[in-house]
Order: sequence, then C-alpha cells, then structure tokens
Amino acid sequence: MIRPRFRIDAASILQRAAPQRRSPSRFASSQSTAAPSSTAAPKPRRSRLLYAWYGIVLFGGVSAGLTVRNFVGPSLPVPGSREDRLLLDALASDAEQLDVVKFIRSQIAPVDESSDSSERNGWVELDIKTHITESKDDEGKQTRTLTGQALAGSKGLGVQRAFWNADTKELVAAVWIGSAMSGWPMMAHGGGIATIFEDCMSRMVAGPDASIDSIPQPTSISVTYAKPTYSTNFYILRANYSRPHLPQAAPPVDPEPQPAKSWLPSWKDLTKKEQPTDTKKTVEIIGTLESVDGELCVRVKGTFPVSG
Repeated sequence: MIRPRFRIDAASILQRAAPQRRSPSRFASSQSTAAPSSTAAPKPRRSRLLYAWYGIVLFGGVSAGLTVRNFVGPSLPVPGSREDRLLLDALASDAEQLDVVKFIRSQIAPVDESSDSSERNGWVELDIKTHITESKDDEGKQTRTLTGQALAGSKGLGVQRAFWNADTKELVAAVWIGSAMSGWPMMAHGGGIATIFEDCMSRMVAGPDASIDSIPQPTSISVTYAKPTYSTNFYILRANYSRPHLPQAAPPVDPEPQPAKSWLPSWKDLTKKEQPTDTKKTVEIIGTLESVDGELCVRVKGTFPVSG
C-alpha cells in the first residue's frame, strides 16, 4: 500500500478556508492613527479665537487707562506754589525758543526803555504784567480778574509773549493754553478762547499804555472754530485792524473769504441786509489763532465802539 507523501490536515484546511478577521490590536492601531487627521483641523480656529480675545482685552485695557488718565488726572498746581513756579520757569524757557518770538525780537530796534510804547515805531515787546493784564492806571486795583487771576499760573494763561507794531497796529502774541482751559479733556474751551481774543482786542483799542478796563465791551464778536484747539500747548495769536479808525501805514487785508451767494430771495435774506446800528464810530478787528506749525485753528472778528 502506497502512503501519500503529504498529509492533509482537515483542521488546517478549514482554518484557511474561513474568512480572515482583523485582529483587534491592528484595528485599534488603525483607528488611533486615523484619529489625529480628523481632530487636527480645528486647531487654527482655536488659535484665532485666542488672538481675538487677547486683542479685545488689550484694547479694553488701553481704553480704560486713557479714560482714567483724562477724567481722573492729577490735581493741578496752585498758582503761586513751588510746583507752579517750576512749571512757569520751564514754560518760559520753551516760549523763548519759539520761532515767532525769535523773529519778531530780531526786528525790534534798540530804543530808550524809558520812553512810552506809543512813541516807538515798528515792533515793541509788551510786558505782560503791565500791558496785557494791567496798566499804570490800574496800580493797586483788582483788574482783569478772569485772565489775570482765575486763569493765572501754569494751568491757565501764565506764560505769554506779546508784541505790538505801532506802524501797522498789529498785535502778535505767543499764548500758553493750560489744562484749566479745557472744556473737554485735552481740548480748549471755546469761551476761554473768545475771552483771550477779547482781552487782546481791547488792548489794541486802548493802546499799549492805557487801561484795558477803560474800553467798553465789544458790540459784536464772531468766532469761527476751524479746527480743535488742544490744551497744554503754545499757540500764536495774531490780530489787526480790518476797518481801522486810526490811520495806518499799511492796512491789513481781511483774510476771510467773501460770503457765498444766498439761495434765498432778496426780500427774505435778512442776513445779507445791513441791520440798523448806532451812529457811533467803531473799529473792526480780525484775529486768528494758529498752532506753532502755522495751522489755523480759530478765526475771530470783533467790533468795538470808539470815541472821537
């Protein structure tokens, strides 16, 4: 009897014929390797949300800090105190370095200081204490209580450099506008600016050696705020006669443009008609307030009654 060379094992045949099943370990490993591909996508979105949150927190913190700084600022120095004197000295040093101050001083001719300012020709530097807020007739009197006392010191109008031209009847002043002049944080109050112009125009009508309080109130003042005027800055004030009662060597030209043509009928346009006025003689003064860079901030026109 011939024996088969190979022995067929029935159990092994059945095992080979049966469908092969994946081992749990291989299936688990395939799931573990496929899982990161599905969860890796949301990562950029989460990072963007974090950056947006950080930006919101940073913006809120900066805004809150600026708000507290503007509305709850440090107390202002009392006029006459040691801190106020130190600030005035520093501001005075800065005023001496302004280009307009240097230029006009270079145009002043040397004269006898004992002579009156009204007798000098050309540019004359006015002493603030005796010409802008007081005069010889005001000795021992309380005058110009607003600009000379309430707004005195570094917080107000403590530092000024003023110049008067006797030939052209022109006034130029470098004016410091302190933080006490603010109506809104870091912005000068419009009424305070109008008060500065009223004082300067009254000085022009009175002359450099007369009392400002002897001048009547202006009959009209028109103020145009071209751009915001920020406090704690130096500004250049210029004023001259546009309709002078006093003779001038070279009358300045009114810088204001001609009014636009009205769309109303002539019988309805009351703004273009001359209103009835008194027969008193008046002078018209125009003024501008500029930044030290020459940027126009305020334009003013005032009318003052004069005698004679």
